Amino acid sequence: MRALVNVAAIALLFIGETGLVQADQGGAAAVALSAEQSAQDVRILKRALLDMHPALTKYLSQTDFDATLKRFEDRGNAARSVGEMHLAATEMAAGIRCGHTWTNVLNQEGSAKRVLLESADKLPFTVMLVANRWLVLASADAAVNAGDEVLSINGIEAADIVTALMPYLRADGSSDGKRLRQLNHNRSDFSQMDILWPLLAPPEGGRYALSIRRPSGQRDQITVAATTLARRAAALADKGITTESEAWQFRIAGNTAFMTLPTFSFWNSDFDWAAFIDGAFAELNSRNIPQLVIDIRLNEGGDGAIGGKILAHLIRRPLQFLSDQSTSAYERAPYITAKYMDTWDYSFFDRTGQVERIREGTAAGKYRFLPKANGLQTIEPIAHPYKGKTYILISAENSSATFQFAKLVKDSGSATLIGQATGGNQRGLNGGQLAWVVLPNSGVAVDIPLLAATYTEATPDASIVPDVTVLPSFEASAAGRDLEMEAVLRLIDSTPDRSRESGTPCCAH
Repeated sequence: MRALVNVAAIALLFIGETGLVQADQGGAAAVALSAEQSAQDVRILKRALLDMHPALTKYLSQTDFDATLKRFEDRGNAARSVGEMHLAATEMAAGIRCGHTWTNVLNQEGSAKRVLLESADKLPFTVMLVANRWLVLASADAAVNAGDEVLSINGIEAADIVTALMPYLRADGSSDGKRLRQLNHNRSDFSQMDILWPLLAPPEGGRYALSIRRPSGQRDQITVAATTLARRAAALADKGITTESEAWQFRIAGNTAFMTLPTFSFWNSDFDWAAFIDGAFAELNSRNIPQLVIDIRLNEGGDGAIGGKILAHLIRRPLQFLSDQSTSAYERAPYITAKYMDTWDYSFFDRTGQVERIREGTAAGKYRFLPKANGLQTIEPIAHPYKGKTYILISAENSSATFQFAKLVKDSGSATLIGQATGGNQRGLNGGQLAWVVLPNSGVAVDIPLLAATYTEATPDASIVPDVTVLPSFEASAAGRDLEMEAVLRLIDSTPDRSRESGTPCCAH
């Protein structure tokens, strides 16, 4: 049996005097970089951040940001493989504490993409972190089963795995719940257990040594072969296990309707989300359904207009809110930086004649992008809004458009929020316009938001807290129970149906 190691031991394993990952990164992760190549990549990323990012010190003091950047320079300059450069850039991006500043897997190029997505260094099972414990969701290896608990990997204890990963996980400000959600496989994005962990602690001889606790309580020491993402997905598919669907669902069971919305992102889809929403609420009203449960727990965000469309069916009076995502670091992006950047709209790089210098406040010295400034918006209720009671299930996954949706629901009192605190931040999101810098030698890419929301020093570094908090439970998750849904159904059962008492259908117009 392997001895388990504590956090201090992990530090000795992972971090040498230079701060570099010291574990053997054989295979694709060891694609070599020369000192000159690494130094060029570091210079390009540093300049891109300083030239383009509008909110580097939104959650950090200038001293703390300078230290974050200095650590990246030291670590990046010493990087001699693509994997090491990816880790250095990821840690630095996460250190800015902005949920839209990150090494987005989908934007990596060349060697970096092959290292992260094609290497045979992945665990042969999927997991979910519940109350700081690792629950196996599905397995392509017969030695591990759904419902097992992973106690250690290669001698590193479960809690220490989380500690080692935290510096690389993205979120806005203090939203640590959002950081931890990125480790799960039951989400639309890649699990960082597949992307980061093999770089931090790669398999030894192509295998992982595990300590497993079975649902019976029995502990087993086993080894499993590392695999690729494609092979694991194929093996799970052969068992009938597929990834979570992002398809919207609507069903009515008795007096309660359930609307499941796993995404607000339909950029390359012909799905008519507006017609879906209108049709669902029309059916609710025509059938006088008194309760509606909307589940957005797996929904990171996307198109903010979707939340506005739903709210139009829930509110009784116009809802006004200020949308001012207008702080910019530049008027025109310097060519020396822009030539290494990509985006979907290159007009983002030239704001000539559209900005004014900000003279005071938290963004003093930057520019105000006038088309996005002081945008007072109004959501108008539809002629016959839904008159039943609405409950919305939320989680730390809600960090972009779904954070904004949860905030507007809370501000308007139009529904009851149930679950855990959202991701995102009340200081407003950085985003609106995005680009990514692609480092020419490693292929590592870092997303950079080009606009930031305005805020004051008094704005709290906090997310949205639900009206009813439901704490996760490992035992409940292992048993397949849905504690948030159980809490909603208890609330529904305990709420008197006033419409029945008065003899009036609840949803009549």
